[in-house]
Amino acid sequence: MTRTRGRSSSRMRVSLLSRIHHRNLVAFLGYCHEDGRNILVYEFMMNGTLKEHLHGRDKHISWIQRLEIAEDSAKGIEYLHSGCTPSIIHRDIKTSNILLDKQMRAKVSDFGLSKLVAEESHASTNVRGTLGYLDPQYYISQQLTEKSDVYSFGIILLELISGRPPISAMTFGDHFRNIGPWAKFYYESGDIEAVVDPAISGEYRDVHSVWKVAETAVRCIDADARRRPCMAEVVKEVQEAIALERPPSEASALERRASFPFSPAGARSGTVRSHDMIMDNLMREEDESSSFPNTLRHPELR
Repeated sequence: MTRTRGRSSSRMRVSLLSRIHHRNLVAFLGYCHEDGRNILVYEFMMNGTLKEHLHGRDKHISWIQRLEIAEDSAKGIEYLHSGCTPSIIHRDIKTSNILLDKQMRAKVSDFGLSKLVAEESHASTNVRGTLGYLDPQYYISQQLTEKSDVYSFGIILLELISGRPPISAMTFGDHFRNIGPWAKFYYESGDIEAVVDPAISGEYRDVHSVWKVAETAVRCIDADARRRPCMAEVVKEVQEAIALERPPSEASALERRASFPFSPAGARSGTVRSHDMIMDNLMREEDESSSFPNTLRHPELR
């Protein structure tokens, strides 16, 4: 029974991965079976994880780079929610699952916990995810929706602003242990000077870009999932923050790279032809179990 269930899970995962194609998702290249293990092969991302650059030593990401990373990863998640049929909930959005290429552009990775969601339904499931990024409403209700990913992305936005990890016993003072309540307190007081990463202080061209991202992050982590924005809204807000940081001529010419939808018709094209080949190879495998392995006072309050 365990082997059968594991093999079925492997096939579902490979089928899912081979049908997802988007510039802001790490590309699944193929599958092989070796030494009794199923091995998944992905594209190589030269600059590692966002977590390494935000929290590692001797690393620096400029404010505009952080905004571009936010835009890229938000577009990838938006595609999972809106461009796939049925929609896909990632379930483990975090900085270690945001990978960076040689140009420091971001792609979302690791669909090991992803959940397919039928249209007009909510998934009741065992709670999965990572502490610090886990949606409290999902944890309590065990009802998984796209807004759970939105919450996790809001935490990432706060990390991009502050350069701090989502949970710390020392970073947030005596009254807070989590980045969400800590950042929200300063945001609502009209002064987030203590929140912004000193490494980017003074790098921004327009302080409103910082406040726009902070406002979006606070909306994303709202305790009531119904009040959280969808990822399409998040993409729009981040793009507006980027436009504030661009020189006027560059901002007017800035291209809006849109997600392209996956459709059954697209599955018949050459871009998804690898799916059939991969599934044929997988079906031929023996029955073995799987092993995957400026001041920052708010402008209106100055």
